[in-house]
Amino acid sequence: MEINKSERLSQIRKSDLSSACWGYKVVVRHGQCDPAGIAYTPHFFDLFNIAVEDWYSECLGINYYQIIGSRRIGLGYAQANANFFEPCFMGDELEICVMIKKIGNSSLSLILHVFKEEVEKLRGGFVTVATDLDTHKSIKIPQDILNALTLYKNKCN
Repeated sequence: MEINKSERLSQIRKSDLSSACWGYKVVVRHGQCDPAGIAYTPHFFDLFNIAVEDWYSECLGINYYQIIGSRRIGLGYAQANANFFEPCFMGDELEICVMIKKIGNSSLSLILHVFKEEVEKLRGGFVTVATDLDTHKSIKIPQDILNALTLYKNKCN
């Protein structure tokens, strides 16, 4: 399948985002790279997940592990994708900035921009669905989480 030029995403600069957007800093490690020293593509999905976990706890003030553990609310991915603009290399210092695209009744659409300084290297897109971990059925996003998400979205966008 060929992608026409109008469908391609354009890189943004970090300064294009609101300074209120939360970021997770990470260094690309030797073990995360192929023999050419380029970060191995699937590893970014691990980094995205780590950033989202920390975003809940550090930015939204809601302990991610309690959501899943004692509250028995799943936050599974219904959709995940990544668009790569430039390679990342061993030793690169990156920042993953989290933005909310859309808040639904039971789902949340996130965009994760990965920057090296001002340059966007890649962008991840995720849709998470709140579920009851006992029935594995979707549920409404709990009010405390919804309030925190809405506040962040309004502040960041």
